[in-house]
Amino acid sequence: MEAQYQQEFTVPRLFLNPPADAMLNTALYIDFAGKAVSAIDTGIIQKIAADLGVSFVPEKEKDGEVCFINSEEVRPEFKLSFAPVDLSDYILAVIHNVYSIGDKPLPETGSVIIPYPKDPVDFWDLVKLGEKLRFKKIS
Repeated sequence: MEAQYQQEFTVPRLFLNPPADAMLNTALYIDFAGKAVSAIDTGIIQKIAADLGVSFVPEKEKDGEVCFINSEEVRPEFKLSFAPVDLSDYILAVIHNVYSIGDKPLPETGSVIIPYPKDPVDFWDLVKLGEKLRFKKIS
């Protein structure tokens, strides 16, 4: 089982087709992300958190209610936590990069394979890309 944690992990197919209304509504997407991420093996999430040197939190802290540390303006190496919405955005960006614009075809059945983030900067860059994809700010 340890070999599974070396390079990549699998996610359920539901990440391939998030509800259309959730893609344009942040509150609905956060709900979708929470449910979708809960279907991922907790050992995988713990490994991502350990590799990134941050904590996994069940809910993203709301702007204006906490200190500046989790603000979008904070450099990735200083962020202390990530939430289901962040992991879901990371997965969305990887699916876009690997399967949509890459050479790899989407699997017709079964789970989707996602590489582990290389480092915090890579993770947060892909989270930002996933967020832009959600709001269709890029093509």
